[in-house]
Amino acid sequence: MKPPRRLTLSISATPAAVDRLCAQADSWLVTGGLGTESFPVAMLLRESLNNSLLHGCDSVPERLIRCDIRRGRKWLHITVEDDGPGFDWSARLDCRAGIEECHGRGVQIYQLYADAVEFNRRGNRVCLRRRIPGGDSHDDSSSPAT
Repeated sequence: MKPPRRLTLSISATPAAVDRLCAQADSWLVTGGLGTESFPVAMLLRESLNNSLLHGCDSVPERLIRCDIRRGRKWLHITVEDDGPGFDWSARLDCRAGIEECHGRGVQIYQLYADAVEFNRRGNRVCLRRRIPGGDSHDDSSSPAT
């Protein structure tokens, strides 16, 4: 039996729920034969989920964070969204956090571990795309999940 090509979850805005989702995503990757992608996907996923938790949901447990991870032939698509006000992502594209700063590394992490990064206009949804090593070059899903 083939593992599912998609993992879609809504979680409460709590650190424990973020941890559980990350563990479930890791298990999904390993089961699907993509265990080598565990670290970079964990970096992208945890950064996105923590941003939603802290900024989009203000750490209010009753608020929800939606996550969709989809495997194409050539790409992994990761979408994380919340109902928060969003942020001006265009102002952050060229920012670099200093070595002693505790915040401001999200876009840098995305640029390091994702092949494509897209935010919606409001800034409360991020769609990340990461190439699957050795993936089929005839992928019919070239755009991030929406």
